[in-house]
Amino acid sequence: MDYKLEYMERLFAKISKKKTESYVISRIWHQLNDDRVKFVVQQYIRRTHDKYALADLYLPQLNILIEINEPFHKNNVEVDKIRNEEIINTTHAQLLVVDCGYKDKDNKIHWNSLDEIHRQISIIVWAIKLTIQQLGEKFQAWDDVSTLSVEYHRNKGYLKVEDNECLRTTEDVAAIFGTVAKHRGFLRASGAAIPNKKNEIVWWPNTEHHLWHNELSEDGMFIYEYPKVNEKREAHLNQWLSAPEETRITFLRYKDDLGFCFYRFVGVFKLNKEKSIKENKCVWERISNTYQLNV
Repeated sequence: MDYKLEYMERLFAKISKKKTESYVISRIWHQLNDDRVKFVVQQYIRRTHDKYALADLYLPQLNILIEINEPFHKNNVEVDKIRNEEIINTTHAQLLVVDCGYKDKDNKIHWNSLDEIHRQISIIVWAIKLTIQQLGEKFQAWDDVSTLSVEYHRNKGYLKVEDNECLRTTEDVAAIFGTVAKHRGFLRASGAAIPNKKNEIVWWPNTEHHLWHNELSEDGMFIYEYPKVNEKREAHLNQWLSAPEETRITFLRYKDDLGFCFYRFVGVFKLNKEKSIKENKCVWERISNTYQLNV
């Protein structure tokens, strides 16, 4: 199946129970009629240190947020205003709103007519098209299919955390480095040695592994690795404390909100022995956010 088709199918399936939101986003998608624009629903946004919001629709290439307000929002006008201001201050995004309701002179809440909702949607579609036009050659079309390929990364020649580099399978990750992902019987089941690179491996830890705990710190600087069986933790730690120093070019496995699994490049890591001993677990510390490929 075409990746974009599968992506949009999963997107609309995710919001199918939110009938108004689903209708509005579907109409925006079809009226825009431009599959170069990526849609992201329920986008997590940190508002302040201890508060966050989920934006109804986000267009990452354009930094446009779209909120779809059902009629009950008319009872929360001031709360929504503060929320939106915090979102804009954090993201510097353009915020567009579809109001599906209104209050009459007696403060009773009503749904807007379908024509009125369509009118607002048309304005938003126009604003999206205008933004694309204003960006001109700077607009980068949604092209996850090619950026998820081995060829894309090998031709690029380097990996960089800030570029959010991803691949779909461990076989693809290994292929970038000219190696092969081994399966059962391989001592490092979640990694492979890099040819002609002494003590370098490509590593793909799984955050949902049933036997291993693999956790990336919030700032991306550390990976905490240890067996979930407590009795095995000490032996595992001692193994790596006594082993030759190893560099791990790391792709962390994760599942996105639509259920797609990816392996995302999170940096180059080495074991921090001091922290590992102190915390009684392997603590891998990021030593670089880039890696130069030899292709």
